[in-house]
Amino acid sequence: MRAAVIAVLALSAASAASAQEAAKPPAGNMLQALEAAGLDPETKVEDGKAQVMLQQRAIIRLKPGGEPMLEDVQAGRLGLAAPEGEETYKGVGAGRLAFALDASQAKRQSIMKVWNGLTTPVAFEVEIAAIRQGQLMRRMAPVCAVPAGSTHVETWPDPVVAVTIQKFAPPDADTPTCK
Repeated sequence: MRAAVIAVLALSAASAASAQEAAKPPAGNMLQALEAAGLDPETKVEDGKAQVMLQQRAIIRLKPGGEPMLEDVQAGRLGLAAPEGEETYKGVGAGRLAFALDASQAKRQSIMKVWNGLTTPVAFEVEIAAIRQGQLMRRMAPVCAVPAGSTHVETWPDPVVAVTIQKFAPPDADTPTCK
């Protein structure tokens, strides 16, 4: 996981290098810098929010009322991000949701894949934590509701190191559904 965070920080530095020359901090200080900026670099569920770190997948179940409960954390790669295009994650079982985060240096994008093993569509909010010009930046990202029994992929041009998913619920009538 540390290597993945360092790779995203390097990708961010490479993006910024064309616009300005920046000093690269030693690799050991990067996780400390993320922690100092308020990001606990761990895939976890806490206070009704699921945080997924780069190159990891969180498998969760929803309690009545929509509160997530962490069932498993897996390390791996998404096919859209891996240089050879091979995905290491398998499907998710019935009654579960899974969220994986990865990045492609070649495509210069971050990728989140969602597996919905529920019998109903699910809507949620996503906050991305990304590195921009050497600084940790957080912002809400618009996402669509994922239909029952399907998968969906979201991409961002930012070098995302973590996503925080919250407010799991059936979609409102005006919430767009992923195609």
